[in-house]
Amino acid sequence: MEVLQVYEGHRSPVYALSAGPVTGTFLSGSGDGVVAQWSLGSEAKGMALATVDEAVFSVLYMPHHRMLVVGTEGGALHVIDLRDKQEKHCFRGVHHRGVFDLVGVDDDRFACAGGDGSLSIWRMSATGVRCRLERQIPLCEEKLRGLAVGQGGRLVAVACGDGRIRVLDTHLFNENVTLEGHPEGALAVAFHPTKPVLVSSGKDGHLRSWMLNGNNRQLLALPAHRSAIYRIAFRSDGALLASAGRDKAVKLWDGRNLDPMWRHESRSGGHTHSVNAVLWMDDLLLSAGDDRVIRAFRATSRSYQEGRAPG
Repeated sequence: MEVLQVYEGHRSPVYALSAGPVTGTFLSGSGDGVVAQWSLGSEAKGMALATVDEAVFSVLYMPHHRMLVVGTEGGALHVIDLRDKQEKHCFRGVHHRGVFDLVGVDDDRFACAGGDGSLSIWRMSATGVRCRLERQIPLCEEKLRGLAVGQGGRLVAVACGDGRIRVLDTHLFNENVTLEGHPEGALAVAFHPTKPVLVSSGKDGHLRSWMLNGNNRQLLALPAHRSAIYRIAFRSDGALLASAGRDKAVKLWDGRNLDPMWRHESRSGGHTHSVNAVLWMDDLLLSAGDDRVIRAFRATSRSYQEGRAPG
């Protein structure tokens, strides 16, 4: 991998990355309360799309409605229409202790992972009330930290602070599967794009892969980072899995078997503090963290040949 670009401008840690509203753009959310839009390959500073009164923990763009959804440290949910840059809703009190992740369920619905241990489901509308709460489902006493939608949009996986990974259907939101994952708390989940496989990460520094074909068995438990793994993400073709964590490292794994492929650490010019977010944009990998910096990497064949290293 080669570093293509370093994006700077946030005044506090960057907690969230999301695809942007225009091709070739991405969004970042920071502790400074700013959601910024950046252009890939551009030297320009980011453009502030929204500013809220708390640290931004999660960001989601809903393209069908051209709406930006922002989750905050205090549990507020801001819904902003990017056509006129106006906030349409600010929901407070639905979640407490933070909105740690947001994921689109389909064109009209999205899900929130709450620090209060509940999963909320919201629906966008083109007319009338733009956004409304459909369901709020208590899952555990601890924080919900990560979400992923997979299996053709039929399932949503939830990384829970009690260590379990809960998999629900997206029709009735029944809990279909409960996986005993990470004893110190689960933090992130990612569905393989082409296989019935789910990967999870946790405070134990492990990646765990699970077969979701009826027997729901654990395939692999891999000590991957030296401490908590905050975020994982598959490339769209499933060939690579990226992970990022408290140990300041960004790592790549073979999507077929989780063999180590590459790593970027502080001692080799990487992030100097915890890495909180990763995002794939085609073959580009973005990472962001407590050092307030966003980095863009591109894969090269040489990086795979020379970059193999144990976790």
